Amino acid sequence: MARPEVVLFDLGGVPLPFDRERRLRTLARALKVTLDAARAFMDLELHERLDLGGADEAELTDALSALAGWPVPKAAAIALILSVFEAPNVALWEYAAVLKSRARVGGFSDNPVFVREVFPDGHGLDPMFWSAELGLTKADARAYAAVEARLGVNPEGIVLIDDSAANVSLARDIGWDAIHYRANGQLMGELAERGFE
Repeated sequence: MARPEVVLFDLGGVPLPFDRERRLRTLARALKVTLDAARAFMDLELHERLDLGGADEAELTDALSALAGWPVPKAAAIALILSVFEAPNVALWEYAAVLKSRARVGGFSDNPVFVREVFPDGHGLDPMFWSAELGLTKADARAYAAVEARLGVNPEGIVLIDDSAANVSLARDIGWDAIHYRANGQLMGELAERGFE
């Protein structure tokens, strides 16, 4: 198997572990609302529009202020949404940094760009492809085509690392290589098989 030219990491559930219930508890506590109210807020189509670039931070701030009944500052609104993320998987971020000497190492995420704020200090992924900038999520084959075009790489030269079996399956269907992430050791072993020893 030839070593891929580009390695693209999904974010949530891979180098950025997350817990949706943690965010609900944080929202309820910070805004002094019930868990049911927090859950209803997270069910709003606003969040899908944020992921697709159809809503911005100002709209998010207004919606959280309406939920709270008092003005929520923009920085606090973003922090509340980002509270879904737990401590970064630092070992995986460090591994990604090592891979950069052998391939282009970027990210492909169904998120708004402000998620970059939870990247660990000194770490990044470049290029970074956000659904909010593409206007498409990884559930849509056109998102992969857009990423491929921007990379200027043939599909077989790209490997996607994702915790979603559906995303892995779609990536493979369109000709990318893909690894279903379950644990650091498993991922490193599968990348070693692809020439990243």
